[in-house]
Amino acid sequence: MSLISKLKGLHNDNSISMHVPGHKNNTIGELSDVIKADYDLTEIPGLDDLHDPVEILSELNTMLAQKAPGYHAQAMVNGTTNGIICSIHAIKERVSHFYIAGDAHKSVYHGVSLINSDYTVIRPEELYELDLDDSCVILTSPSYTGELIKDIEKHVEYIRKNNGLSIIDAAHGAHLSITNNFEASLLKSGADVVIESYHKMLPALTMASVLFTGDSALHQRIMHYINQFETSSPSYLVLASIEYAQQFYNEYDDKEFFQKRGQLIHHLKAAGIDTKEQDDPAKLILNSSEGPYNLEQSLRDSGVYSEMVTDEGVLWCLPLWHEGDRYPFTALLERITKLTPAAFNEGTVMNTDILEGEICVENIVPYPPGVPLVLKGNVITADVIKRIKHYQVNHVKIEGIQYNIYYYMNEAEL
Repeated sequence: MSLISKLKGLHNDNSISMHVPGHKNNTIGELSDVIKADYDLTEIPGLDDLHDPVEILSELNTMLAQKAPGYHAQAMVNGTTNGIICSIHAIKERVSHFYIAGDAHKSVYHGVSLINSDYTVIRPEELYELDLDDSCVILTSPSYTGELIKDIEKHVEYIRKNNGLSIIDAAHGAHLSITNNFEASLLKSGADVVIESYHKMLPALTMASVLFTGDSALHQRIMHYINQFETSSPSYLVLASIEYAQQFYNEYDDKEFFQKRGQLIHHLKAAGIDTKEQDDPAKLILNSSEGPYNLEQSLRDSGVYSEMVTDEGVLWCLPLWHEGDRYPFTALLERITKLTPAAFNEGTVMNTDILEGEICVENIVPYPPGVPLVLKGNVITADVIKRIKHYQVNHVKIEGIQYNIYYYMNEAEL
């Protein structure tokens, strides 16, 4: 089966999205009205240069910066991953050490690895025990599951007062502050750099991201690295979707969202599905008596696709419902009502026993969420091997396993 056939099949099967991107199979917003194949152009006269914007793309960045007065904005087409890596490279010119606070995405570790930088993994509350002079703290908020770091403005202010710099990976928070009923945007934290993935919850194409920088000189240094790392053939469809997503954000009314959210939670609980609300009202974690992995498979069997499943539960990214949206809400409620437990289908378990006690040579990362289970250079313990097998039984994709097995099976000859 080809990729095109697979995509057509999911579309024709009327699959229901509870995952990213935020346009939810083109049912949220009116993205298809402004994103057309005819608009897939290149940097012809009048369309500016993304890496040195002075015309229409400069106007786009100025419009985006209005979301956060005091920040410079740069639209990006290689996702938040590229923004994180470029920011780390630029800030390395000013600091000698990085602190990674909390459960960071693999791109953060890739960023510090690419510059061969020293780093320390800490809890956010440990900041106050550290000498932050000549350092940068990288925080992740909200988390993949919609949890926010408490008192982050206080953390950022402490970092600044102690001569440190701060980056916030806010990939999952581009929609925050969309109305007063949502938690505050991380742009209100005052961090030196904040990167948001517009595509995750807003109606934008995948890879749509915006990087916000407070200091002009730092912004220029980050642009230097964006010019090196980002594609030199940016998609104008992605860029146009960023503009549309910002317009959607500016005009959004949440009345329909909270009404449907309440109905959905009621139906889930009536169907015996435990529903855990997160700091971000657009994220829910679901569970059932059959366990999260069975629940996710049951939902998928009914044509409802979730964002992620872990031992904690099944993660749903709710649509930003609005008046006139085309999201199949009634069909979703019907499928929840008719849900039945899935047949157990054990995943393939690779022989990872060879790795026990060895040094990890490539990050081992369950994906999603992309937070490393074992970092390169750390020991792969018996408990880790047990968790890996548990994940594999439950069909969780884990990056880095094959590389580590191949390395040790070939006596470290790589």
